[in-house]
Amino acid sequence: SPGSALKPFTYALAFEQGRHGASIVPDLPVEYQTPTGLYRPENYDHRFYGPMTYRDALGNSLNISAVRVLQATGGTEKLLALLQRLGLTTLTESAEHYGLGLTIGNAPVRLVELTNAYAALARGGEWRPWTLHHRVEAPPAVRVLSERACFLIADILSDNQARLITFGAHSPLRLPFRVAVKTGTSTNYRDNWAVGFTPQFTVGVWAGNFEGQPMEDVTGVTGAGPIFRDVFLMLHDQQRQTWFKDPPAVTRLRIDPRNGKLV
Repeated sequence: SPGSALKPFTYALAFEQGRHGASIVPDLPVEYQTPTGLYRPENYDHRFYGPMTYRDALGNSLNISAVRVLQATGGTEKLLALLQRLGLTTLTESAEHYGLGLTIGNAPVRLVELTNAYAALARGGEWRPWTLHHRVEAPPAVRVLSERACFLIADILSDNQARLITFGAHSPLRLPFRVAVKTGTSTNYRDNWAVGFTPQFTVGVWAGNFEGQPMEDVTGVTGAGPIFRDVFLMLHDQQRQTWFKDPPAVTRLRIDPRNGKLV
């Protein structure tokens, strides 16, 4: 399972509905009644962080925040529909089967399909089918998300400041140029992922055992992260990576991180 690598698509849905990086989510204990009993999401470090901006909640990969944001944007049905439109063919069960845990990666995905979904973010919301052949003519793109939503995701996932709480200032995710990147670690350390992009390239890395045995304390940032970093450093050597221009729908403002309001 992809762990937290599906979270950006939940926030993209919220941005489609007009929310932004300074919107606030309460990272506090919460319970949801489900057909199989109570669902209590927990953060990776079992802590609660109180009011968080969407930027910091996504950057630090907080599980409780992601579940609350999904609930506020219309629930699992909307996320499942988006992920299916983005070509994740392994999501064949009902929204009720996955529940709100879909946003924190309780469903199986294929590396090539997940990476291709991130490539749609890199194209500003345009999805194309993936191919293994370089010279195949690309079919016309399908618009799945707005340019604004995708730009905000890219901006947050490339912001080292936004991931300080969870990853620290000098993680493998900090590159000498801007790259949007998200890691994921499945339960029991069986899979870990690092997926991300610049305007030029989208890269997906899976680390794990082919027989499916768990690894010992290897997470997305310590397992897949360094491989992701090395690949992008090599790509940058071959072709200088650039970054996205701010779209007209985006304004940069200084806000108070405790309440999301203008300073």
